[in-house]
Amino acid sequence: MKIDIVDNKKKTVGSAEMPELGPVKKQLLWEAVRQQNASDRAGTASTKKRGDVSGGGKKPWKQKHTGNARHGSIREPQWRKGGNVFGPVPRDYSYELPKKVAKGAIRSAVAQRLKEGKLIVLDKFDVEKPSTKTAAATLQALCGGDSALIVIGARNKNVELSFRNVRGAKVLPVEGLNVRDVLRYHNLIVTKNALEAVTKRVAEGAPVGKKVSA
Repeated sequence: MKIDIVDNKKKTVGSAEMPELGPVKKQLLWEAVRQQNASDRAGTASTKKRGDVSGGGKKPWKQKHTGNARHGSIREPQWRKGGNVFGPVPRDYSYELPKKVAKGAIRSAVAQRLKEGKLIVLDKFDVEKPSTKTAAATLQALCGGDSALIVIGARNKNVELSFRNVRGAKVLPVEGLNVRDVLRYHNLIVTKNALEAVTKRVAEGAPVGKKVSA
């Protein structure tokens, strides 16, 4: 299918071919977002066990004939300032999705935006120096001020700084394209020089390739 290429005032300046993306598979979207959220978890929650707290080098009293319960250390869990039992320990929550699932998920995310008419191909966004005003005007013209994920062909400091302070906008190089950000922002803006790489990632039958984490 064909999709229009527009300038920063949303005037059509050309067209490009988009592959058939197939149906939107919500289960794959859920799987991908769940995996990204899990990978972002710090996993640093921790408590001190009996061996981690200070003190308790000897029995608080002898074993028998005191009338007290038997204890081996004042750092047992039932004592004040004692160690914890079955508390959280640092762990890694991240896991990998099968490559075909990851590819199917990003294809479904892009297909969703295309189906909604919220996939915009921008001819170019060239600024000699960072300009928040220009970036905000472009976003207003293309999306009516709605939120947007802007995917560019390669890292561009001027573009990234221009959109950094624009509310509801995020810039990603094409290799960082991910399901969660596509779904988080209401519009997907892809620059012309990034379109080919995006198309290769989402095309049916294209090589799965190496997974890129966001």
